[in-house]
Amino acid sequence: MSDVLSGKVALVTGGASGIGRATVTGLLKVGAAVAILDRDEAGVKEVAEQGRARGGNTLAVPFDLTNLKAIPDVVAQVVHKLGRIDILVNAAGVAGRGQPLLKLEEEDWDFIYTVNLKAPMLLMKHVAQHMVERGGGGRIVNISSSSAFRARQSPAAYASSKAAIVQLTRSAAAELAQYDINVNAVAPGFTITGMTRAMGEERFQRAVSSGPLENLFHRPSQPEDVAEAIVFLCLPGSRQITAQTIHTSAGAVIR
Repeated sequence: MSDVLSGKVALVTGGASGIGRATVTGLLKVGAAVAILDRDEAGVKEVAEQGRARGGNTLAVPFDLTNLKAIPDVVAQVVHKLGRIDILVNAAGVAGRGQPLLKLEEEDWDFIYTVNLKAPMLLMKHVAQHMVERGGGGRIVNISSSSAFRARQSPAAYASSKAAIVQLTRSAAAELAQYDINVNAVAPGFTITGMTRAMGEERFQRAVSSGPLENLFHRPSQPEDVAEAIVFLCLPGSRQITAQTIHTSAGAVIR
């Protein structure tokens, strides 16, 4: 398995921490070169250096996804430096301040939708254009959330943005299949990441203790649990899988 993606290049957003970082590690283990994009400049450089120290080919790309107009230039930069892009993983995401609908401010809605939906859409567009032009197909994996599938008191902006990325995935899969480009999504449940820890210690501990009770295994996920599914969707063995959402929520969405 160590060289199954040898010669392939992946672009992973949110690669400095959490699910994105675990995905970078997983893709490097199977031989892909990885461009690591994140607004955390120090973090993205650290992950890139660690990958190179283990013999991987990495490129640090410090970038804030709210800078939408610069996304085509970032894609071109990765292609110029690594030669191609075969895999796009849209792992970056924000929950904002977690406001309920009755207290939701418009600027918070706009920020969440920019990072969770509009930036991934633009990355998909420009990376897919590159894939079509060079030929040979490709893989795109978007990160949704179990919050997109459940009627519960989840922050409205976050949950709805993650529901929208599912339908964007399906629509893009239907459009891009003719170019041999697979487009899928992964929907984690409660996962221990920097984003969930940023809820504040009290809310985090409450989520850790009560959240797992909502899934069938009664345990929270680690970033690696989600990354394993993401990497699988990038491997040759998943070539017949497209327009799907793989749930890594330990069965939470069926309860």
